[in-house]
Amino acid sequence: MTASQGHVLGALSILAIALSAWLLFTVELLSGRMVLPVYGGSPSVWTTALCFFTGTVFAGYGYAHVVARLRVGRSVHALLVSTVAALGVGTFAIAPESTRMDGVPDVLAVLASLTALVGLPAFVLGSTTPLLSAWYQQRGRDPWFLYAISNAASLAALLGYPFIVEPALPISTQRLVIALGTILLAVLIAVLVASQRRWLPEDRDLAGAEAARTGRSPAPRAVHRLRWLLGAAIPAGLLAAVTNLLTTDLASAPLLWIGPLAIYLGSFVVAFSDRGRRLLPAVDRLVPAATILLWATWTLRTNWPLPVTLVVVGGAFAVVATAIHGRLALDRPHADRLTGFYLTTSAGGLLATTFVAVLAPLLFSTIAEFPILLIAGLFIRAWLPDPSRTAGALLEMGRRTLPFVALSVAVIAIVAARSPDVLVVTVVLLGVGGLVIAGSTRPATFAIGATALVAIIAVVSAPDVLVRERTFFGVIEVRETADGMGHAEFSGTTLHGLQYLDAARRSEPTSYYVPSGPMGDVMADLRSRTTNGATIGVIGLGVATISVYGEPGDHITYVEIDEAVARIALDTRYFTNLANSTAKETIVLGDGRRVMENGQTGQVDLLIVDAFSSDVVPVHLLTAEAMTIYRGRLTSGGVIVFHLSNRYYDLPPAVAATARSIGLDALERSYRPSPVEVVRLGGQASSWLVVGDQTAIAGFETAGWRDVVNGPVLTDDYADLIGLLRAFR
Repeated sequence: MTASQGHVLGALSILAIALSAWLLFTVELLSGRMVLPVYGGSPSVWTTALCFFTGTVFAGYGYAHVVARLRVGRSVHALLVSTVAALGVGTFAIAPESTRMDGVPDVLAVLASLTALVGLPAFVLGSTTPLLSAWYQQRGRDPWFLYAISNAASLAALLGYPFIVEPALPISTQRLVIALGTILLAVLIAVLVASQRRWLPEDRDLAGAEAARTGRSPAPRAVHRLRWLLGAAIPAGLLAAVTNLLTTDLASAPLLWIGPLAIYLGSFVVAFSDRGRRLLPAVDRLVPAATILLWATWTLRTNWPLPVTLVVVGGAFAVVATAIHGRLALDRPHADRLTGFYLTTSAGGLLATTFVAVLAPLLFSTIAEFPILLIAGLFIRAWLPDPSRTAGALLEMGRRTLPFVALSVAVIAIVAARSPDVLVVTVVLLGVGGLVIAGSTRPATFAIGATALVAIIAVVSAPDVLVRERTFFGVIEVRETADGMGHAEFSGTTLHGLQYLDAARRSEPTSYYVPSGPMGDVMADLRSRTTNGATIGVIGLGVATISVYGEPGDHITYVEIDEAVARIALDTRYFTNLANSTAKETIVLGDGRRVMENGQTGQVDLLIVDAFSSDVVPVHLLTAEAMTIYRGRLTSGGVIVFHLSNRYYDLPPAVAATARSIGLDALERSYRPSPVEVVRLGGQASSWLVVGDQTAIAGFETAGWRDVVNGPVLTDDYADLIGLLRAFR
């Protein structure tokens, strides 16, 4: 083989690996987007999807490990990719709704849907990087940089999908692009296989032509494989745990999940590229500082200013993931054992994401997997090879402590200015952490000291809540109000509803639903057009504050997707809105859109869509197709009311435009409570949109509701949420 032919084969290998990685990650994001509305828009769908794809990658790596040793392995893979490409258009035409499985646990149902939608393409795409890397190594080349290229392509897909692909292309077109991309990959692999057969005829025996000349390296010991397994598992598990921490416990800002995933992929690029590895000693020395800051953030996560928390969590996770992956890269075997190494590390990723997505919600009522994985990471780091050269004891202590001191001073200064009420606690936590860092001469001693510190603080700082439940849909907490006179329900940092306990306020609407606000107008309109009671449908139960408006003869049907929310609302130890209501009430468990489509609410005079568990938008409840279903369930003169309060998205223009696209009209009212309502009833600022026939909503205009300018129309096939971000408007 000539030098130019070798360059061509190398270029084809790099291009095929980059394309397969880009396709795989785009498929992951697209499939998550497709199944998200099918399962109620829960953030846990993304964690489950991550678990599915790590499992698929593991299966693909296992296939690659076997096929790389076969005499006809290249032909087998080329045929498989071609078959998948031929079937791709049909596979990507399956309707996501048709894959839903009822009557099984949500996690298993999501996994089944993903298997039907993208299982085979994801399997083939996942096998390409290790298999082509093995072929590259069989020509006597160092293949490890290809892993960095694969992760860089995945990172490009991650950053490109929400900002370029999704805003520009409907889902149907995205699926077509993936199918065409898979066809292009099949062509590339066919050309690569044909070129190798032509230029390397002596290498057709792929079971070991290279090994025949040099002999294979010794097989790794079991303890060595265990290090690879755990070294890959901890960063993967931390990725899922950090994502859960940010999106369910701290903030529900759009695209917040992109940060941890980008950091995770970037850590592989640094660890497995020649230039990136030069950074590893410096990064590794920052691990003690990063660990203590991460733990301090976990302890005070709802007390520190949110920007500080996000920066600390993101930066510290980047340090820990890069350090562990860097040590894992140093521990890699000889290149002829490449596929076994990839298979073992992918098994670690599968174990970790299964732990976070499946087991943790069953075992813990909080995101407890976060500190568990963080501590485990310290012990694994101590077990893996050290990239740093040992210096004198004093110099080593300075390297450990000075970065921590500098970062701690910056954090303390910001906390002092923004959250002075937790300044003392912050100083004490960071001070004790600094002592642990200074006194730890080796990674193992630091791991032991940090474990003791974490255990002590976890016991001392346990939050005081009345009840906490963790489900597939998030963590629900009931807390006493600040004045001790009521109970409030939260999903992360988002208020679901509250009820005061004193007799004077127990039966009054509170928070978003105060009588002087939009809900008071809605109920006044309902009473003006109904006699002998009204039928009301409510998508989203919360604490059932709507029941306070109920009158004898009314029938209120709540649709709630989370059984825990319903269980808490019915528990009179916490809330009595349902128990004390004079209306007849029914709770239907399920996704609001599906329940309405099935007619389980019957015909309603008023439909209230209030299903935002946080600032994450359940867009499948707002599309033209969803509104068409709702309209079919309204009685003559009935209206739909959307609660669209959101810190990040400007939703009323888009929802109004969507309503008009199916022949309805819309009016908006943004409400800000008076200081008296805030103190007395916990009044909250809110934004509401009423939708119906022009005659049905005419009375709202006289009550102060206003027309709203048109925005983009939302459909099941296309919904550009990026364009609705307030930062872009």
